[in-house]
Amino acid sequence: MSFFSHNKILELQSQLFLSNFSVKCVRQASYDLRLGEEVYIVGRPAPEKLTDRHPFVSIPPGQFALLTTHEEVRIPETMLALISLRFSFKLQGLLNISGFHVDPTYQGKLLFAVQNVGPSDIRLKYAEPTFSIFFANLDGSGIGNPREKQQDAEFKQLKGIRLQDVQSLGGNNLTLARVQRDLDRLKTLVLIYGPFAVAATIALIAVLIKLFSHG
Repeated sequence: MSFFSHNKILELQSQLFLSNFSVKCVRQASYDLRLGEEVYIVGRPAPEKLTDRHPFVSIPPGQFALLTTHEEVRIPETMLALISLRFSFKLQGLLNISGFHVDPTYQGKLLFAVQNVGPSDIRLKYAEPTFSIFFANLDGSGIGNPREKQQDAEFKQLKGIRLQDVQSLGGNNLTLARVQRDLDRLKTLVLIYGPFAVAATIALIAVLIKLFSHG
């Protein structure tokens, strides 16, 4: 298996990309995929659409999300691609929990399932380089497995986040940040209403003592 160089990616870009290819994203031996318009943060009612006017999305600590790519790729049957998050986002604690390769014959946008395992919110921007993809030739003339060519046509032409993708990550997610916020809220309520509760308890005890003493 040999990986494509900068010049090879430029030479084959029409074979490797269906849309939104940018020469500026080509690196020495990889291509920087940009963040797509559709994202989903677990716990929210539906996927969000990013735009040039509203380009930012924030992933809280501990939270899961689905991200799409701006580019649509096309992997010939004699090739394989490897994918990852860019190092700057890994350093902040963003973890790719989905696959790390793109199969031969795949066409469409790429879908990343991620989790923020860092201590702070991670902010991403629409159409900014967020992922990396590496292309390589396979030994032999083709994939040699007819089942690979019979995969779900909808997935092989992925345009955005599907209902089953959202459902696979579940509903509300209990994160450390949410637990901390709930604890802080409880602490505030105790500080505010605690003295009143103590005073009311003392007054109730005094009334009971008075009643029993007269009895």
